[in-house]
Amino acid sequence: MSTQVQLLPPGPTHIDLDLNMATELILLNYVLDNLTPQDDPEAWKAILDVISEEFEERYRADVHGKQPWFLRIGVCSHWWRPHQARWTQAGGFAWPVGYSANGWPGPPEFDWSVVLSFDGEHWKQVDRFFGNKHVVLRVAVPARTAKHKQVAVNTVWSKSHSPIFYGFRNIDSRWICVAASDEHTQGRIINARKTADSTPV
Repeated sequence: MSTQVQLLPPGPTHIDLDLNMATELILLNYVLDNLTPQDDPEAWKAILDVISEEFEERYRADVHGKQPWFLRIGVCSHWWRPHQARWTQAGGFAWPVGYSANGWPGPPEFDWSVVLSFDGEHWKQVDRFFGNKHVVLRVAVPARTAKHKQVAVNTVWSKSHSPIFYGFRNIDSRWICVAASDEHTQGRIINARKTADSTPV
């Protein structure tokens, strides 16, 4: 009497589990309807890729319990004295802050913005924040990115209220993150590292 042996596929490896834990990047579709011909979709894609990974990294490190996490991202066209104030990192950018009520530097005001919620794996556009003690990353992107070769983005976490700036440049028709104001503590720029790793020698 013959005995049939069924070979089962191998169980998941550590690599498989790591891949299953990967989260999706923020899709350009969430903001596309708000962009104008003066906004460069490629610049926005580069910005969203970096913000996605920075957001996920903070989420993995800080998430406790069931706190809702949100991203609010949009465009600002009214920056504080853009031609007279400079953020000098990586060759220099216009200082990415807006106006407060008394005319001094303050958080950039949105022309428009969208709110996205994050559940640890997926992004979802929502009408408003919800839940108790939620965490919000606020991201202001300069308007008219199609007319410029570099932009500085203002971000701030609701838990810290301290802004973090990201500098992007269009180099050979490719937008790259070349600077971040917290490099002295984080020690890397995600998109710049990716670009270096993928560049043929």
